[in-house]
Amino acid sequence: MTSEKMPVGKGFAVVFTMAGGQLDVEWLPRMPGPRRGRQCLPSYRLARNEFLRRVALKTGLNVMVVEA
Repeated sequence: MTSEKMPVGKGFAVVFTMAGGQLDVEWLPRMPGPRRGRQCLPSYRLARNEFLRRVALKTGLNVMVVEA
C-alpha cells in the first residue's frame, strides 16, 4: 500500500492511496462544492498523475487512469 497527501489549492488537499490495484482518494478537509471543485480540478489531475507516476516507479508496473 502506498499513500500520499498532496495539496490541490483553495485550502484543499487530497490523500491518494493505492492498495491492491485500486486508487482511493480522500479530500481534506472535505470534498469541495461544484464551483471550487472545478477550480481545483486541474491541480487535482496534476497531483493524481504525479502520485501515479511515483507508484509506477516504485512498483515497476504500468499505471493507467480512465476518467468517466
